[in-house]
Amino acid sequence: MSRDYNPLLDWKNFIIPNSLRVDIQREMFGKSFISKGSNIVDANQRFYRYMWETKTHICEECGKPLSHYSSVFISHILSRGAKPQMAHDCRNINILCFNHHNQWEQETTRKTMKIYKTNLIIIQILKDDYK
Repeated sequence: MSRDYNPLLDWKNFIIPNSLRVDIQREMFGKSFISKGSNIVDANQRFYRYMWETKTHICEECGKPLSHYSSVFISHILSRGAKPQMAHDCRNINILCFNHHNQWEQETTRKTMKIYKTNLIIIQILKDDYK
């Protein structure tokens, strides 16, 4: 990262061991899936802000510009509740408008989304890495 490359974001070009990825995530954002109380909120908010600052502010589903920060726009592909160990993995995030975030959250409606097939590939990569 000191050489202006970010292996957390450019994960297709930088293959790093998942244990190193997890260590970097913990150092940058905290241990939200281990910690309790206000540390969880702080770690999640750091992560959401980081994702907002590093990704384009456009809904990945419809292309709608997102004019202001909201944690609602940071959508986990695999939910934090179901996969807390992946909560701060940048690969596990889509930037989505409110409506498409809600659509992704519903198992019955997400299959009609444009991002669905790509997200299935990402899900498999994440599951393989976090065995």
